[in-house]
Amino acid sequence: MTLNKVSLHYNANCPDCVRQARRIVLLDWLRAINVRTDPSPLGDVPPGEIVVVKERKRRVYTGVYAIRMVCVRIPLLLPYRLLPYLPLVRDRVGKSKPGCNSDACEV
Repeated sequence: MTLNKVSLHYNANCPDCVRQARRIVLLDWLRAINVRTDPSPLGDVPPGEIVVVKERKRRVYTGVYAIRMVCVRIPLLLPYRLLPYLPLVRDRVGKSKPGCNSDACEV
């Protein structure tokens, strides 16, 4: 199965986003994810949020859908691809980041 390459846009001024982006780069030995800090097709990415773009079809994903797109492309994260859909996990992560609400942050 060949996965299309995706671009992951994040806010370079958010320390948590920078830390998470570095982890993604380290785990992505297949080089399936192009990590970027430039504005996404939706505009500037707010702190605490990511935007994932399927490069071939130019489809844009945010929130839990963006997380899932990342997880299915990194073999070590594959077991976690369904976790963001569980309300308990989503609520706990949302409480740990100020401004987060369910599957998307509003910082």
